[in-house]
Amino acid sequence: MKIFFCFVFFGLSYSGAIAQTSDFQYTNVPLDKILLGIETSYDVKFSYNPTLVDGVSVTLSRSNTSLESLINELQKQTEIIFEKIDDRYYILKKNTLITVCGYVRDSNGNIPLQGASIVDVKDRSLGTISDEKGYFDFGEAHKADTLFITYLGYEPLILPVDKIKRQECGTYHMVLANFVLNEVVVQEYMVSGMVKSKDGGIVIDPLQMDLLSGQSEPDVLQSIQLLPGIESPTETASGLYVRGGVPDQNLILLDGIKMYNYGHFFGLISAFNPYITDNVKIYRSGTKPQYGDRVSGVIDIETDSKIPKKTQGGFGLNMINVDGFLKVPISKKLGFFLSARRSFTDFLQTPTYNNFSDRVFQNTGIDANNNNLGGDASGAEERFYFSDVNFKVILQVSESDKFTFSNFYTSNQLDYSLDFDQMDTPFSYDLNIENIGANARWNKKWNTNVSSTAQFYYSQYDLKYENSNPFVEERFVPQKTNNIKEVGCSLHTDWILKRGLTLSGGYQFFNNQVQYELSNSMFDESSNNNNPTYALYAQLNFEKERKWYFDIGFRSNFYGAVNEFVLEPRAYIEKVISDSFRVKGTLELKNQAVSHIIEFATADFGLENQVWALANEFMVPVLQSQQFSGGFLVNKKGWNIDVDAYYKDIVGLTSLVSGFENTNEIFTFGESTSLGLDVLIKKKWRNYSSWLGYTHARTDFEFDGLNNGKPFRGNNDIAHSLTWSHFYKWKNLQFSLGWKYRTGIPNTSAKAVQNQDGIYEIVFNDVNALTLPDYHRLDFSMAYDFALSKKDASTKGKIGFSLLNLYNKKNILNRNYLHTFALDEIGTNGEITPVDQLSLGFTPNIVLRFSF
Repeated sequence: MKIFFCFVFFGLSYSGAIAQTSDFQYTNVPLDKILLGIETSYDVKFSYNPTLVDGVSVTLSRSNTSLESLINELQKQTEIIFEKIDDRYYILKKNTLITVCGYVRDSNGNIPLQGASIVDVKDRSLGTISDEKGYFDFGEAHKADTLFITYLGYEPLILPVDKIKRQECGTYHMVLANFVLNEVVVQEYMVSGMVKSKDGGIVIDPLQMDLLSGQSEPDVLQSIQLLPGIESPTETASGLYVRGGVPDQNLILLDGIKMYNYGHFFGLISAFNPYITDNVKIYRSGTKPQYGDRVSGVIDIETDSKIPKKTQGGFGLNMINVDGFLKVPISKKLGFFLSARRSFTDFLQTPTYNNFSDRVFQNTGIDANNNNLGGDASGAEERFYFSDVNFKVILQVSESDKFTFSNFYTSNQLDYSLDFDQMDTPFSYDLNIENIGANARWNKKWNTNVSSTAQFYYSQYDLKYENSNPFVEERFVPQKTNNIKEVGCSLHTDWILKRGLTLSGGYQFFNNQVQYELSNSMFDESSNNNNPTYALYAQLNFEKERKWYFDIGFRSNFYGAVNEFVLEPRAYIEKVISDSFRVKGTLELKNQAVSHIIEFATADFGLENQVWALANEFMVPVLQSQQFSGGFLVNKKGWNIDVDAYYKDIVGLTSLVSGFENTNEIFTFGESTSLGLDVLIKKKWRNYSSWLGYTHARTDFEFDGLNNGKPFRGNNDIAHSLTWSHFYKWKNLQFSLGWKYRTGIPNTSAKAVQNQDGIYEIVFNDVNALTLPDYHRLDFSMAYDFALSKKDASTKGKIGFSLLNLYNKKNILNRNYLHTFALDEIGTNGEITPVDQLSLGFTPNIVLRFSF
């Protein structure tokens, strides 16, 4: 009996202890017993499966605490969720969710990485980005999930959620990827997917890049026009003027192949497929000596060279074209990529196509004929389309040997005809432009310090324009052909001498065979020449961490066509003043043997009005340029400020004089001088960023046979240019808005003067003495990403929408006086009504894409 009373007393004492509302002091006590005490103390009921709490013990030390505080503590110590049904009843469930947060930093300098993407591998629509401190808050994730952390220029991080400690925001270090520009100064230069490297270049990953205004999907050449110092006065993707240079003076490479035609729809659309592009490097100045034979900017495009682990692909369509791509692994060491695109404009005309067509064909014979159908004209037929194909094979021979073979094909075709009654010959335009190329490349890593790249490439460009006009003698009808065949090879080696000191160098050989033939009522000119070119180059890269950065080198060229040897020094120097401020400077001398002869208005068909010509000892000189620049860079607390002043002088310019419209000579030669200031100011606030790009510049031309030998404003002189862009991301929606403003380009006015025979002739006034009205437009874009399968995160879709020239501003791109005019249109003082070329009007576009 005494033993019985002892047990009863002990039981009452234990129950009393549990019932204490002001004191919960337990060390490693089974959870079910603590739950029983809480139920008694707070008059609540817990419903749960007994197996859920089997073997679960808890340690508590709480006095005068609330029920909510107790439950929070129990949830922290266990993987159990207390789900409240009402004020009295709770259901206990196993917790499979973990709140994930952390800091993303560079593994070298422990620098916060702003703009890193953190996404769920299974559902890519779930994700976030890191802020200026590298901090991210993903929210809750299932323990079975895996997170994927990516950042341009760094190896991706795979993060299993079940390895993350509860209630801790860990630090996750990312390692720089092994690619050429592996050192970056600004992690997010304008948007995510765009970085500024230490050598002064800009690197873009199109598939990682945020949505830009006016684009429903990535476009490499349209994207870089947002950079200060890069203009496109003609609104085209391919008409890029880099710091006073003209489009043909830019070196554009695709997998090491020189491109001579890189636009579709007469330049309005880029010919490069962004869905197989790995990275794009842009240099406005401070070019490395390995880049030669062009005197202005460099755009180096590399397609993906990684063998995929599984078959990947995608396809899409917009209101102009359809496209698709495949990435296929044949084995662990062999794979291939294939992409293709074709417009459907030859059998379906959408509103987007109609706007593009109005922009391209205005003030041409096509436009005039279409507007005057009827009477004697009938049966107008217009067939226009473009296409491009890319193919690449990757063979990983060994860990230190990789072989790749890539080729491309682009084509633009226009066939137009119009029949006239009682005429045997129709009025017709036939224009065909093709560019093909191939590259075989071998990468060899000899040891940890020495690596080499050898390559062989071929590029061919063909342009053929034929015109028939039943009202004009055949010998006066404009005709044009232009052909380039280029073959080349190179060997490049990088040798790391010691930490912070690298020697690079190589040899290049290429041969150009260039032919052109131009004829119309004013002249008949042709040429067919070869130019073997030999080049040696070397560069020394020195970096003293957080103090100095040098790229100093030279390039020597021997041009066989003119029997000329030239030496080109190159330098990029950067001084680090502090972690957030640095100053920089560049100098470079360049030469170019193949360039455009600018036609301007030599014919009534100005769709493709440039012809490639090769330098020779008699007519076309080698272009020579020198450029200097200097500025500073600030990168602090989400602010990026990049300021660069530059001077560029180019001699050896060649033009058909009719482009300047005031002399009877066929060719004239001269030089251009450009002075400018480029400014970029960008700020990011979590999911919203805004940047302002501004350029103040002056470009002057000077030709012996024009303007009495005095300088005059260059045809591409734009005094002020400003771009204000905005980007916002909300979940899987992206929005972008951008406003573009620039002052008008120069123009030469004209009047009609009656000669001694009583015939009116056009006489031009001072060259480029007038300025066209200012240009401005507003563009908008929106994109929505969605998952097609909850089980397969790689199967997804995208809808994109863009509006160009939102308020339908009728900007004047060009003005001329060479079209036929009637006597009754001549004013009392000889005034002539000019013909204006207008910009693209309000233009919508929609894109739908799927990938797997």
